[in-house]
Amino acid sequence: MDKRHTPRSNLSSNRTEEARVALVPSQVILSTDEMGRIAPPIFTSVGREAINQPGDVFVIQSLLNDRLPKPHAPIPVTGRMDIGTILAIETYEAVVLHLTPPMGRVDPGSPVYYSLAARPLVEDTPPPNVGRFGKVPPDVTEAAVKSKVKYKVPAAVTIAQWAVESAWGASMPPDSNNPFGIKAVGDQPAVESPTREVEDGKSIQIVAKFRKFESLEEAFDLHGKLLGQGRPYVNAMKLADDPEAFADALTGVYATDPEYGMTLKWVMKSYGLLALDLTPEEIAEKAAAAEKAAIEKAAAVQAAGAAPAASPPAGSGTAAAKPP
Repeated sequence: MDKRHTPRSNLSSNRTEEARVALVPSQVILSTDEMGRIAPPIFTSVGREAINQPGDVFVIQSLLNDRLPKPHAPIPVTGRMDIGTILAIETYEAVVLHLTPPMGRVDPGSPVYYSLAARPLVEDTPPPNVGRFGKVPPDVTEAAVKSKVKYKVPAAVTIAQWAVESAWGASMPPDSNNPFGIKAVGDQPAVESPTREVEDGKSIQIVAKFRKFESLEEAFDLHGKLLGQGRPYVNAMKLADDPEAFADALTGVYATDPEYGMTLKWVMKSYGLLALDLTPEEIAEKAAAAEKAAIEKAAAVQAAGAAPAASPPAGSGTAAAKPP
């Protein structure tokens, strides 16, 4: 119990008001959602390279479910930090705060926290058609499948990279049409933009030149060509029939993040992307297995319903009484 607590009603109301004001730095930032709720504070950092106390993680996961543009995939509210929560924070930072690059971290008293805490649930403007956490637009799926056909790069990997590198399409270098973080070389058309890199195990922010494309279609095509024909990715292409192994082979080659492959695999598994790279035979096998499982389940239910009721045990008192 809080030792500062007092049963006196006048002091209690004062403390309630103090608690409300303490959540925000000024009345300009203070706002509530349509239910009149004010978010609880966090006391430690949450997200990438953060402390991630369970109570604080729980608060941020709950706020993300409320505040991310809808529709979006649900963020499990577990109080445990995971890859999905970091990606969800990055998506919020990119879509709502337009941070470049998004950092995937919420600190106590930071603009990201106050935005999450104060942002109303009722939106006056329609949400963007990109940056919806866990949702892949049809044109992105189509472009990834085309790349697979042309360059043999797994479609699941292409979409996972699109999601991770661009926060589900919301964060790209300005005016670049470059959702893959492809760097520019030589005299290629380019734009400069901040980016996050990992050096000596530490995350740092630098300014780099990124390739500028005329369209997203051009970006997807060059991404496929880069991975499918580029010398640095020869070993990865030997694993093109195994998207998860392919993702692992990109770690330290495509990106400096030592957890890059693990992050891609999490996205592919969590959002059903691996199905895009199944062969017709594998699809048929999965369909047959699913049908068999459904038949077995139906038979088990029918058998359970047809089973005779069990006889009461002897001496239970349920048998008919004998006449005197």
